Order: sequence, then structure tokens, then C-alpha cells
Amino acid sequence: MIIPKLPRALKHFNIYVDGIPYREKCESITLPTFNLVVESFRAGGMDAPISMEMGMEELTLSMTVADCSDQLLGLLGKEDIDISLRGAIKAQGAKAEGVVISMRGFCKSYEPGQWQPGAKSTTTINYALHYFKYVQNDKEIVEIDPINLVRRFNGVDQLAEYRELLGM
Repeated sequence: MIIPKLPRALKHFNIYVDGIPYREKCESITLPTFNLVVESFRAGGMDAPISMEMGMEELTLSMTVADCSDQLLGLLGKEDIDISLRGAIKAQGAKAEGVVISMRGFCKSYEPGQWQPGAKSTTTINYALHYFKYVQNDKEIVEIDPINLVRRFNGVDQLAEYRELLGM
């Protein structure tokens, strides 16, 4: 009998913001969504519109920490913050795999949340990213660098042709 391979689940993670680890304090992270900007186009001889890709939407990262962190608050407005996320994912019956996500961006908002005596307080911090790289099991899966016109998924550099045409 063949046992189906179950999906991988995130077992543990650690995040470093500006070199400081927040493993014991970070409750959750919302990674960027990869959305392409598209424009609908229909000309006179076309039966239906088609979508034309026009680039990507802004990449954002959100993290929630159970702490009133003066270090994270002090980063508000700071540009070029290094953010590193390391995770361990594992499917039942399989070996654990490492995930390393490297990001850079600036801290665009700090939401202290509700304060209540005797209760845990959480803070949400949001970052606008200008670099994102996702590596799983030592294999680069995604690299997005809008400033340097790089968009690579599974080794396919979608913007190499444009960099060459622009002399970059």
C-alpha cells in the first residue's frame, strides 16, 4: 500500500530584524503576496479583452510580536532594514527542510494595539520591502529585486531581457 505524502507544515521559525532575533516574541508573520499588475486590453478585432502584465505590486511584510518593543519602534521610518526569516518545515514521515527568507525594506507602520492590565499586549509592525529572496532546501525559489530589475522564480529570470536592453 502506498502512503500519500502529507503536506509540509511549518514547525518552527525565527526572525531577525536589524540583526536582533525575535524568536521568543514573534507570534506570526504575514509574508508578501506576489501579485502582478495587469491592464485589460481589447482592440477592435478582438473578441475579448486580454490581460497585459505591467509589473508587480508592492511587496509588504507584517509581523505581530507579543512585546512593547522599543527596538522595533525605533526602526519606524528607517530605510534598508535587513530582515531574515528562518523556518523548518516538515511533512509527516519526511525529513525536515530548511527555509531561509532574506528581505530588505523600511518600517512603514508600528501598531501598538490594545493595552489592558494583566493581559498580553501585541504589536503589529509593517514593512515595505524592496528585496525578497526565498530559499528552500538550499535551492533558490524566488528572488525579487525591483530596484535592480530582477524577478526570478524557480531559476527563470523573467526580467533579464529588459536589463540587457537597458544596459544594466
